[in-house]
Amino acid sequence: MQLTLDIPEKYLIFQSPTELVRLLKLNTDIDLYRQGRFSASAAAEFVGDLDRYEFLYECRQRGIEPQTYESTDELQAEIEMLARELA
Repeated sequence: MQLTLDIPEKYLIFQSPTELVRLLKLNTDIDLYRQGRFSASAAAEFVGDLDRYEFLYECRQRGIEPQTYESTDELQAEIEMLARELA
């Protein structure tokens, strides 16, 4: 799927369109991760040029702590969700 955004030129003074797209994707990822809607691996894949550890580093730079699971059931549910996505 592809989305199109109209961004006024004045917002591209300090960065290229490619840099702005990456920043928008990364910030969206971090917010979805913080909300528990993306795993670290899924978020890193969404950005496209990060691995899981680089993504977690970016989160840490913004004060977002790594997600933890309150129960093994919660962890198992995420594993099953990821397995379905990869199938």
